[in-house]
Amino acid sequence: MFDLSTSEKKIVIILLTILLLGLGFSAYKKSRSRADIKIGSFGMEGEDLHRRININTADPDELASLKGVGKILAGRIMEYRSQKGRFGSIDDIKNVKGVGPALFDKLKDDITVE
Repeated sequence: MFDLSTSEKKIVIILLTILLLGLGFSAYKKSRSRADIKIGSFGMEGEDLHRRININTADPDELASLKGVGKILAGRIMEYRSQKGRFGSIDDIKNVKGVGPALFDKLKDDITVE
């Protein structure tokens, strides 16, 4: 089908190997991107145990670790909490300047007000 020289065949093999390694690494990285823990042998098959950050007790570093928050917004959350008191529900975080509907959608599964 293709008439490739030996050196061209080696280059094709190297490029395919790099491509496959990259795809494999990407899939691995994606599978490890969440802090979920799967429990199989304790009667909780398929359930995710996901550590949520309590926005009423979290320190600035914990808040800044949330998707889309960062240090400045973490500071605003801390300031809001010190001025207004505890959050009654996770929806109350939308009252903090900079937390709109799009960011709230990113945060809602990662925060709690226990």
